[in-house]
Amino acid sequence: ADSAAPEATAPRRAEPAPARPPELDLVRPEDGPYAHFFAALRALEQGRRKDHVRVAWLGDSHAAADFWSGALRTALQRRFGDGGLGFVHLGYAAYRHDGARLTTEGKWRTRPKTPGGSTPADDGVFGLGGILFSAHRGPVRAEITVTGAGPSARLLWDVCFRSSAPTDELAVTIEGGPSEILRAAAGDAPGALQHAKLASVGATKLGVVPSGAPELCGLVVEADPEARPGVVVDTLGINGARLATALRWSELAWAAELARRSPELVVLEYGTNEAGDVTTDPSLYAKQLAELLARTRRVEPDVDCLVLAPTDRKDAPERTPVIRDVLRDAAQEGGCAFWDTYEAMGGRGSIEAWYRERPPRASRDGVHLTFRGYRELGVKLSNDILERYRP
Repeated sequence: ADSAAPEATAPRRAEPAPARPPELDLVRPEDGPYAHFFAALRALEQGRRKDHVRVAWLGDSHAAADFWSGALRTALQRRFGDGGLGFVHLGYAAYRHDGARLTTEGKWRTRPKTPGGSTPADDGVFGLGGILFSAHRGPVRAEITVTGAGPSARLLWDVCFRSSAPTDELAVTIEGGPSEILRAAAGDAPGALQHAKLASVGATKLGVVPSGAPELCGLVVEADPEARPGVVVDTLGINGARLATALRWSELAWAAELARRSPELVVLEYGTNEAGDVTTDPSLYAKQLAELLARTRRVEPDVDCLVLAPTDRKDAPERTPVIRDVLRDAAQEGGCAFWDTYEAMGGRGSIEAWYRERPPRASRDGVHLTFRGYRELGVKLSNDILERYRP
């Protein structure tokens, strides 16, 4: 059969070429693995950038409490401007985030059941932060109060949720305003991640109440960049996580979430849990790091990366430096910066020495640090990064 002739169309005016990002003119080869990140900071500092500079920190329990990553956020925002909290979990009882007061009511469940696991779970679609939260039994509520925002601050709230049925709803209330009912967009396949963007002036509190079985996949809180762009650090640490944890997520779904954030720098903070996996060949972690970088760069080809070494670990004195060396070499191979956490602590035996101090910088378990220890590492890391930066 003959195909139909194409319909005639009026000639279209050529679209203007997209504006050249101002930071491209500020890239300096001597900045090495921080070249694009530093260029974005320069554009911000010179008033030439109109959007926030974002950092995504993926990691394990060292980052989950936001003490270590929070210190980096504080240092960068003090220098370049406060872009807001970034990514925050909602419905997570055992969770904290710098600059926020988080509360939950009722019984919530998580999916996957073991968020820090390494084997595939369900369909792998868990949002940017790798965990979904939903009502377990009876009515539930989650609330966040931004503690550092000024009385006239304009905040942007990006609520992520996932619905499996048309009856799933999410009632979202911003302080002083009416509830807004969020539902899946018409025509979207069941289970697709949904985003609702809200804005407020002077309001610092947001609450969510699910009806049916929607799952929460996080909230992003930012200052309005039109008022003044700054730096945002998304903390994406998960208790018990390893490099394999992020690799078990659906690449397509996670890539879409990462693209929404468009980070200039990705921090990969793993290795402490791997140091305890004594039956695993450490060379595997180099391959996993390379694959995680490849996934990231398929979304953001020019993103810079920083790999952090594991902390010292009391029950793995021989294996921890081996893991450190594997990650250091893999970082170099992948064109990433590398920061030696293990050496910054003092090397072998340092975690025990930190625990014996009063007040201690390390916890009794010989794996985790205290608030003081994490903050100190964060200050050291921040200082090292900023010492390399040149306006």
